[in-house]
Amino acid sequence: MTIQQKLEQIEAALAQALVQYRDPAELYDPVHYVLSAGGKRIRPLLVLLATEAVGGETTDAMNAALAIEMLHNFTLVHDDIMDRSSLRRGRATAHIQFDENSAILSGDVIVGIASKLLSASAQHSHNPSAVFDVFSQGFIDVCEGQALDVAFTKRTDVHPDEYFGMIERKTARLLETSVHIGALVGNGDPQHTSALRTFARDIGLAFQMQDDILDVEGSHGFGKTPGGDLIEGKRTWLMLRAREKATGKPEFQELVQTFFSQNGIAPTQVEQMRTHLIQEGVLAEGTAMVEKLTEEAFVHLHKLPDSTARQHLEELATTLMERTT
Repeated sequence: MTIQQKLEQIEAALAQALVQYRDPAELYDPVHYVLSAGGKRIRPLLVLLATEAVGGETTDAMNAALAIEMLHNFTLVHDDIMDRSSLRRGRATAHIQFDENSAILSGDVIVGIASKLLSASAQHSHNPSAVFDVFSQGFIDVCEGQALDVAFTKRTDVHPDEYFGMIERKTARLLETSVHIGALVGNGDPQHTSALRTFARDIGLAFQMQDDILDVEGSHGFGKTPGGDLIEGKRTWLMLRAREKATGKPEFQELVQTFFSQNGIAPTQVEQMRTHLIQEGVLAEGTAMVEKLTEEAFVHLHKLPDSTARQHLEELATTLMERTT
């Protein structure tokens, strides 16, 4: 089965899982709106491929895959509210399309639905409680990562190591959680499970850094505001590195100081910042780090026996790192 066929299965299963959730419409209309918005479906795909890579049946893992996708979408709904984002995947965010209270409540109930789905897959694992424990810890870590991300915007002294700790929780952990749960449902051996987890963590770090780079490069394919991280004052690795490289360059240094002291720059200053980040080699350094993390991820992935699932995991990771949106 190809990756595209698996994605089609995920979409069909997701639609079927939501059929029973219609009333009250005030609660479930936003849920359907959020979960029908598409997206790359990276995390559920990782669950299925991890299960297959350790010798398990993907049918056993489908509900767990949906649970992970729902948890991910819960975080997006609440992140958009916290960030005051108006666009997600090219259309209005849930709190704009409906209202803030409806969006918050829809995010909450999505987690409840996810938990029910997870229980259906957990029974196929030799250690069902571990499946729930990994899911819960992933949930906790994502929340911790988001809290750190918000807290960093109030600080001017964030260190690059802190940034990596934050994105490991906020982004990489849910990818790691996806393959971990997939391996547990597939009853994989500890060595293969560990290799999958490290692979997913490294890809998650690279994925977030790539996201940061694409935001600065101004890709409109996101369905988000180009340069939004710069406007919002996000403490990305790029800006932490820019602070180091701006020393002795008055115009660049003044702009970077504005970013940190005022928690962001004006939309009219985004192009100027982008130019400096390119000219000073910051974006190139970030791209090199993405490539290094991806190479390290593949080293761990290749500890698993060669299989179609392993090949698909490598193909997926390569596609993510080569994307332009």
